[in-house]
Amino acid sequence: MTDGLTVTATAATGSVEAVDLKTENGYLRQMLQVALQEKDRLLRLLRQHNLDLQSRVQDQTQQLLSLNRLVTTINASLDLQEVAITALSGLQTLVDVQAASLALVGGDGEIKFVMGYPTELMPVLSKFKLKVGQGIVGQVIQTGQAHLANDVRQDPAFLPGVDLATGFTTRSILCEPLIVRERIIGALELINKWSGPFDDADQAFVETMAGSLAIAVDNARMYEEAQARLKEVVRINAQLVETQNQLVQSEKLASIGQLTAGLAHEINNPLGILYGYAQLLDERAAGNAPITEYAATIVRQALRIKRIVNDLLGFARHDKPEVVRVDLRQLVDRVLDLVEYQLAAQKIQVNRIYDLKPSCVMVDGEQILQVLMNLIQNASQAMPQGGILTLRTWSEDRYSLFSVSDQGIGIPEANIDRVFDPFFTTKPVGQGTGLGLSVSYGIIARHGGDVSRGRREPALRA
Repeated sequence: MTDGLTVTATAATGSVEAVDLKTENGYLRQMLQVALQEKDRLLRLLRQHNLDLQSRVQDQTQQLLSLNRLVTTINASLDLQEVAITALSGLQTLVDVQAASLALVGGDGEIKFVMGYPTELMPVLSKFKLKVGQGIVGQVIQTGQAHLANDVRQDPAFLPGVDLATGFTTRSILCEPLIVRERIIGALELINKWSGPFDDADQAFVETMAGSLAIAVDNARMYEEAQARLKEVVRINAQLVETQNQLVQSEKLASIGQLTAGLAHEINNPLGILYGYAQLLDERAAGNAPITEYAATIVRQALRIKRIVNDLLGFARHDKPEVVRVDLRQLVDRVLDLVEYQLAAQKIQVNRIYDLKPSCVMVDGEQILQVLMNLIQNASQAMPQGGILTLRTWSEDRYSLFSVSDQGIGIPEANIDRVFDPFFTTKPVGQGTGLGLSVSYGIIARHGGDVSRGRREPALRA
């Protein structure tokens, strides 16, 4: 056969067919060219598909690495607020959403939003409380099933109240339950995906994150509860120690009070006789200077003994307070009026810091005056060179408090726990009996209040 020739063949039947070889070869070459072009197109498509697949794998790998870092970060913290803000801010970036929130079921069964991101949403979100089954979050917590809504306006479970309160516009929501050991403790909510609608890949990714977040949140809550119980135990122990100290102090005061009451009465009788004879001797020794001087000395010392005996009786007395309603500020002013001249002579400046509102309490005014007088005298004796004496009144809860503070040398730490012990004093012999603070302690205690050892202020129930 030769190109360009027309061959005629005769068949057995006698029919003849003509074949143009040149035309047939051109058609074959054309078909081959088309096939090669199709091959190139398919190869390009395959390469592009491989590139797209590789890109998606890289993106998913990077996303998983970011998720792993995020999970590691939230599991490293036991602070609920820190866990929540870290998780929400991370998810906002990884899933590319406009906002996110975390809602937990409280001990009362109510659902509360514990964190919103951006955090500007929290002042409003924190005021919302849902019931289980209410809204998308409530339904997710009730059923334990995720909820995906790319058009919330068409979703009957959507509650528009949050948008109305925040001014935020919700378009789409992906909500996942937080489940720990078959317990549903809350829900994770992502809002408004920027790049388009939420899809199954988003849901699978958030589901993975929700599992780790649930464990981190549960651990943080258990830690907070343990810390709260520990603080309560510490508080109760401190209260028990304080109560025990008060009981010991009260028993100590009571036992010594009984003893001193008996001694005081026994001393009073011979003291009265001694004082009377000293005065008689002074009258009869008129003009005899030595005897008069001796008699005057006896009278002075007898009066001193009488003052000590009166202190002892005051310490031992446990009269029930005759209470009336008074303002602590007025009591402080009354005491200061009595000692104003003495304080001025000692170059002591008085600084009054009173609560603006009345500090009214039910007390025996005369007994509280005695307490104030004792404290002011101690403060003035601690400032022999002068200084500032500060008296303050204020209220806390159901108590009215007052404090007397000075610029003196203070109380040595070793003596702090002994200042209310009867007869304990750091003053030189003859300058104090050590009963002033003991008497003050007893008076405040009988009023149902508390007085400090230099660490807290005297407090009276209002």
